[in-house]
Amino acid sequence: MYNLLRFIKINHFFLLFVLIEGFSIFLLINNNNYQSNRIIKASIQYKGYINYYMSIYSDYISLKKINNQLANENAKLNSLLYKQSSIIDSLNLNTNKFNYLSAKIINNSISKRNNFFTLNKGRVHGVKEGMGVITHQGTIGIVHSVSQNYSVGLSLLHKKSSISIKLKKNNHNGILKWNGFDYRSVSIENFPSHVPISLGDTITTNSHSTIFPEDIDIGEISYIKKNKEDGFYNTTVSLFEDFNKLNYVYIIYSNEKSEQLQLEKKININE
Repeated sequence: MYNLLRFIKINHFFLLFVLIEGFSIFLLINNNNYQSNRIIKASIQYKGYINYYMSIYSDYISLKKINNQLANENAKLNSLLYKQSSIIDSLNLNTNKFNYLSAKIINNSISKRNNFFTLNKGRVHGVKEGMGVITHQGTIGIVHSVSQNYSVGLSLLHKKSSISIKLKKNNHNGILKWNGFDYRSVSIENFPSHVPISLGDTITTNSHSTIFPEDIDIGEISYIKKNKEDGFYNTTVSLFEDFNKLNYVYIIYSNEKSEQLQLEKKININE
């Protein structure tokens, strides 16, 4: 204790300078969007490097399990591609609307109110803000920030996350949000009470989104309660994907997104 006090006494001018300098930088970042964005992108880049090397060790531990998962997923994808090719050949349809880019999650949070994940792919790999992130089990989130080699995604487990969904059996649409408590479940806000809905019904993405393809499974209805005040259901959805075990994902983007948004923007301007 004596040595600590003696150190502070000897270096108090330097410590005061560091404190004031740090506070000045803090004010600069919080009051200037340009500097704030530069700091965020730089931190993503360097934090990405740290998380990447930390994840290498855990890869060896779970290598056998990962290989089995990848083998099963590849087999499933090959089967789907084979079936899809047969249908496309017979109908002569265009399937180039969405492209997929594989990536690995090297950092992920599930216990916060606003959760994010870090991917080992960035701008040099073609990743851009606003791209969707999925697994073979469901939607994961949306790319939020991108550096040269890494990107950070806004998780489905985030208070600002809002995904257009539908009830698979009858195509009734709704909005999926996280209630901030359990990482294994989310909620649907606007299913009207006249919609036929049952426990175990599957929830998927709908056709209203330019980020995700239609009919990607998300979860199943696990709780239903009718709200007598507003005429809507309070609905809970159990997610098919375990966000505590996320590893490999797909970054997905639409080739026709800009065309659709440009046309819709033109209509809105004319109105």
